[in-house]
Amino acid sequence: MATPRLLTSFVSKVAVASFHHRRSFPVLSRHFSSQMRSQSSPLSTHLMTPTSAAPLSALKSPTECHHIDLNTPHLGATATVLDKTLTLPREGLPRWPGLTASTGLLRGLDWFGTLVFATSGSLTAAMCGADLLGSIIIGTITAVGGGTLRDALVLNKQPFWVEEWEYLVLSGVAATAAFYFWGDMKPGQELVPGSGLTLKSADGGEGTMMEWSDAVGVGTFAVIGAMNGIRANSPFLVSAICGMMTSTFGGLTRDTLLGRPVRILHSYNDVYATVALSSACLYLSMRKIAPQQQAARIFLSIALAVVLREQAWTHGWRLPFWATNSQTVMTASVDPRTNATNN
Repeated sequence: MATPRLLTSFVSKVAVASFHHRRSFPVLSRHFSSQMRSQSSPLSTHLMTPTSAAPLSALKSPTECHHIDLNTPHLGATATVLDKTLTLPREGLPRWPGLTASTGLLRGLDWFGTLVFATSGSLTAAMCGADLLGSIIIGTITAVGGGTLRDALVLNKQPFWVEEWEYLVLSGVAATAAFYFWGDMKPGQELVPGSGLTLKSADGGEGTMMEWSDAVGVGTFAVIGAMNGIRANSPFLVSAICGMMTSTFGGLTRDTLLGRPVRILHSYNDVYATVALSSACLYLSMRKIAPQQQAARIFLSIALAVVLREQAWTHGWRLPFWATNSQTVMTASVDPRTNATNN
């Protein structure tokens, strides 16, 4: 019969190896099994998932592994050992931005995108005649509305900003600043002479800097939305839709409240929701192909969104649509100064 001392020794070795991220568990397991053969029946090793226990050989995805349960019926004891070598990078973000990890940088880009979307939403509302309060509300909805609808309609949970209240603060500050200071900016003034980057275009709308910033926000929100779908164990398609919703449904709500043609549903402007969906799909696909390369898939997915958006506004990319008599009316109803608004 196997002795408790032997089991304790084995568990200690596995715990130390797992703590140091070494792939020595299989070696230790074989070593322990060879010692056990002469003393008892083979050790029963099971993988514990949130719903059931399955043999280790039946493992389909490393993310299913929460811990390894070593059951030894002859001893009447159970040893639980954490095994970090079987887990994928966590599909989530730290609460605050940071520079030490890709997820910390992603959180920083998320804040940046929130500021950009809130600014654009506030400007659109002001140009449509909204007062200060209306501009702040519309700006905030533009920034956090996509994630709110994602959480409420698809993931069936409370909106993220209930706990992460800083997003309401960021949105409110950006929307207020845009309302008060946009009119004082000089149209067409370049941030850096010769760069072509302007906050305010010559006709008073959003300049090229806002376009580029918006593109970064689209990719960032798409990645974060896809991450939320993954954490909810949603299928590929549903997770991709979560990414698209996070990027675009704030703007959908904005346009609906302001009585404008919804940008992502009509042909008066270049492709937008398609870009967000493509970015989310790339992130999810790379997670299947290279599951450990989280940083690479984050930044490649954002880069894809930036490139596609640049090509879309440069070449006027649009999805196929029917040419109807209402097309002229629809296009004319959109203020040309706000054609570049996000979402």
